[in-house]
Amino acid sequence: MSATPHPSIFEFPELVGLVAQYLSSQDIVHCIASSKSWAHHFKPLLWRDVVLKRSHRAPQALALNRHRIRSLSVASNDAYNLHMLAADLPNTFPGGSPQGPRDPTCSSTTENNIFPHLRIIRVDHKSEENASDSKRVSLCMGYVLRILNQSPGLLQLAPPENILNFPSDHTKSFLYTLAHKLPCIRWLDIRGEGVPPKIGLEFLRVCLNHPQLANLHCYFSITGQRPIYGPFEYFSDEQCQLFKSFFTTMENDKKAREATGKPAVGSPIKSLILPKTASGYPPDFICTLLRTYLPNLERLHAPKVMGDGNWYTDASFKKPLMEAVAQGCPKLQHLRCSWYEGGCMDKVINGIVKGCQEWGLKSFYCEDLDDQYGRRILATLSRNHSKTLEEVELANCQDVKSEDVAGLFLCKNLKSVKIWRGRKGCAGIEIQDVNFGCHDLTELQLTITQPNVDPEHCDFGSDEDEDYEDFCARLERFDEWLCRISERAYTQIGSLSKLETLSLNRDEWDGRGYDYDLTLEKGWLRQLAGLKELKHFHMATDLWVNMGQAEVEFMDAQWPKLEKIEFSKNMKSQVKKRHWKWLQARRPGLVYGQRA
Repeated sequence: MSATPHPSIFEFPELVGLVAQYLSSQDIVHCIASSKSWAHHFKPLLWRDVVLKRSHRAPQALALNRHRIRSLSVASNDAYNLHMLAADLPNTFPGGSPQGPRDPTCSSTTENNIFPHLRIIRVDHKSEENASDSKRVSLCMGYVLRILNQSPGLLQLAPPENILNFPSDHTKSFLYTLAHKLPCIRWLDIRGEGVPPKIGLEFLRVCLNHPQLANLHCYFSITGQRPIYGPFEYFSDEQCQLFKSFFTTMENDKKAREATGKPAVGSPIKSLILPKTASGYPPDFICTLLRTYLPNLERLHAPKVMGDGNWYTDASFKKPLMEAVAQGCPKLQHLRCSWYEGGCMDKVINGIVKGCQEWGLKSFYCEDLDDQYGRRILATLSRNHSKTLEEVELANCQDVKSEDVAGLFLCKNLKSVKIWRGRKGCAGIEIQDVNFGCHDLTELQLTITQPNVDPEHCDFGSDEDEDYEDFCARLERFDEWLCRISERAYTQIGSLSKLETLSLNRDEWDGRGYDYDLTLEKGWLRQLAGLKELKHFHMATDLWVNMGQAEVEFMDAQWPKLEKIEFSKNMKSQVKKRHWKWLQARRPGLVYGQRA
């Protein structure tokens, strides 16, 4: 009786591809060298992800295997490698735009879809060598456009920087390719500066009309006349006309689609970062855009909005914006904003936050939130989105009140809270306000600040005629009170049993030293024993200074899943100390790092 032959893995190409996902390029080369059979199956996978560097010339085999490429990364001025990939490709753009001369030595082809499997293109913007050589950059840009024209299945694209302010032929070719040659594109990242207003708005129109584009990230600025600064800021007639003509063209596009029998549905864009403008956007433009054209929007970077005196000082501006979001963007759940962009950002942010009524906000990120208006926004967040809010990040928000931050911790579904240390002080929560109602937190980055009281004037039974001994007794009572609330604060943190990432920072104040907080004898490290899921621990402001053998033994015993410890400074000198060496010997996989 003959034994039943076992099937080979090569009988299932899908399995070969799954195995190759876990192999490096060097591993795949070893597989190819093993046997002819293995070479036959693994050779196509060698060209799946191609990273080209200008300092290394690709082999001639690159051109022969370009049809196998799925992911391509290349420098924006890498003329040699781009030439090898695209020199023989046809120039099929309207008007015969000069995408670089055809190499007569290369085999000519009229075949479309030369890159049938190409899904991702990333053009590196960091290479500065010969960046000023406009001819080289223009030539490389032409080659990139040829590649795009032959990649109908492309899903993600990060084109060369400043692609929208190249010579007009290149820019028109790119917009034509985006609209007609890339039907499957779903992620687009555009960078640059100094884009003319007409080109910038035309690019936005093409993207809004694209049938598949879901993620549009515009990291470029649109040039134009800055507003005239007087009692109020306003747009020139030319600027207003340009914004109005944008929607006129959009309506004409909608009618053209209806005339051809295509459904006139809204844009599929789910994530949007609008390009920056010198004077911001007119309020009517933003309201119309959100109300009419973005029904699938889920993530938004709040744009800068400016206008004239009719609304600039009128708090009612947030009402039309709120209605536009509620009616036109019912799926909006993730909001990012930057206070330093200026304009009426308080009205913009508050209007958007209040407008996200149907599904509720899940994540909120804000930079440089100020005191007066910031507390309104945080109050709206904790009041209107307490059941849905999962992620909050406040960066450089040193002017926000502690009690307003504390209100966020009462949102029961919070999973991640990050509060950055400000450039001019601390953005955080006063130690007496630490109280967590969200027990499912997995990530916490927090600055615990000093109490907003003066120990010399705090009322602990003081009187104007007290003598020196009474004064010292009062300070002692203040220190006891400070110890009690500190112990309570660390007990609250230790109760977060699902926490995996913890970053602690302390603000320095006169009196009792904060550098003893994370010790066993004089501090409250013992209160953190409940963090059994902790994997990443980051300490700032010298919280590790007074730690010793007892503290690291506590970490080893109480935090069984700890994988990484980060210091804010002096990491190399710290890890040379005996107790830190002991901990790493006990945990060979433990990593020490440094992060400010």
